[in-house]
Order: sequence, then C-alpha cells, then structure tokens
Amino acid sequence: MSPVTEIGLLASRELRRSVRSVKGLILGIITLVGAVLASLVLTWVEGQKVAEAGSREALVELRRQMLEKQTGDAGLARYLASMPQSLRSFLDLTIWLGPLLVALLGFDAVAGELQHRSVRFWAVRSRRSSYFAGKLLGLWALVALVTVVLSLLVDGFALVRGFVGAADILRWGSRFALVAVVIAGPWAAIATFISSTFKQPIGALLTTFGTFFLLWVVNVAGVATRARALAETGTLPRPHLWEYVYPNAYDNLLLSPEPGKVAIALGVLLGFVALATAGGSLLFARRDL
Repeated sequence: MSPVTEIGLLASRELRRSVRSVKGLILGIITLVGAVLASLVLTWVEGQKVAEAGSREALVELRRQMLEKQTGDAGLARYLASMPQSLRSFLDLTIWLGPLLVALLGFDAVAGELQHRSVRFWAVRSRRSSYFAGKLLGLWALVALVTVVLSLLVDGFALVRGFVGAADILRWGSRFALVAVVIAGPWAAIATFISSTFKQPIGALLTTFGTFFLLWVVNVAGVATRARALAETGTLPRPHLWEYVYPNAYDNLLLSPEPGKVAIALGVLLGFVALATAGGSLLFARRDL
C-alpha cells in the first residue's frame, strides 16, 4: 500500500471516529450553540455601528478613512473597507479561538494511543510516518469541518438579517472560511507533534496549551509595540518578522488583494505544516512504542 493511501485511510478513520464519538456529539452541540451566540452578538454589534454612522454606506466610508490613515494606502483601505464587518469579525473570533479548539480536540490524538499501546495495532499495518501524517490531517479535517459549519450558520444568519447580500457570502464568506481552515493547519501540526512526544495525555494537553500561549504572547508583544508607534507617529508600522511565528498573524496577508502576498502566506503556512510533519514523523519513527 502506498504512503498516500495509508495517510488517506488513517485520516478518514480519525475523522469518522471523532464525529461518531461522544466527543463528536458534544462538539456538534457546542458548534450549534456557538454559531447562534456568535451570530446574535456580531449582528447586534454591526447593527449598532450602522445606527451610529447613519447608514451602511456611511459606515463603510468611515472605515475606509480610518484604514487609509493607518495604512497610507488608499487602494488597500478601500478594499478592506468593502469587507462585511460582521463576517470579518467572525473570522477574527474564529481564528482566535481556533488554537483552543485544536488543543482540546488534538491533545490526545497520539498520546492517548501511546498510553494504551493501541498504537501498536497501526504500527505493524502502516508506516509510522503515515500514521503521524494521518493523525495530523484527521485533526485538521475535523477542525475544518467545524469551521465550515460555523461559517455557514453565521453567514446564513447574517444573510437573513440583511447585514450581507448573497454576493458578499459568495465573495467574502467563502474566503473567510478558507482562511480560517488554512490557519488551523499549523496549529494542528503543533498539537499533533506535541501529542506524539507524550505517553500521558495530560502532559500533552498542558504542553500544548503552554506552547500556544507562548506564541500568543509573542504576537501580543509585537502588536503592542506597533500600537505604541501608531499613537506616537499616526502611522501603523509593518509587523515585525518575529510576529509571524504566530500562525494567526497571516490572516491579513491571506486576505490581501495582491496574489503574491496571498501565495507567500499560503506557502509559509503549508511549509510549516510540512516541516512539522517531517520532524514529527522522524521523531515518532525512532521512539519506543
């Protein structure tokens, strides 16, 4: 059997097992409740902003002026201001909560099977590298499924309430969902890598949360220094290079109107997944099961 076939079978098995389990049922309920709450809050906020501005057109113009002042690029400001704010806010919420979702779903992906030694069943039926990659892709697929379902529910609610049109859903809703799915990939890679180094799931959980928190602190430090510069000079500086160790920092690049920037961001994120897969597979192949 080829490695690609092994990875596909393992990933699909992981996804089916997660969806059909009690964890999957709980996840479904949380997804539904989360979508309803997010829809209510985000559309309420959007309604308040429209009321304060006087009209939707006036709100877009205010956002355009603010963005042009921050970026110094009139074309980019006009492009960003055209995004439906309720859907963009939901994207921000989704990618912010994404690491938490990945950590909770993936901390025991490998560690749980190492603890109970059920991993030996797969070790003699597939390559260890295929096992690791299948676990990673299965987790990524599960998070992607949750993200897409949430996005569809929120988009539908915003459409019914009249905050966005069908064209906005097709243009922006689908793109926002794709951005959230892509960004979830590196988080899934980190979580799977950490899970494969522990035989106790609790150790994997704590280490995963600690690592994610550290990456978030790095990003916050960068944002804080740039915000201070904005207050002093009136112009927002470019992000520091070290801020890009935080996967969520790539959202604006993925939403850029410039295909080159989108390609670079996509390449870096997928490269990160490939690197984590290669490193994790190598370490996992050498460990005692």
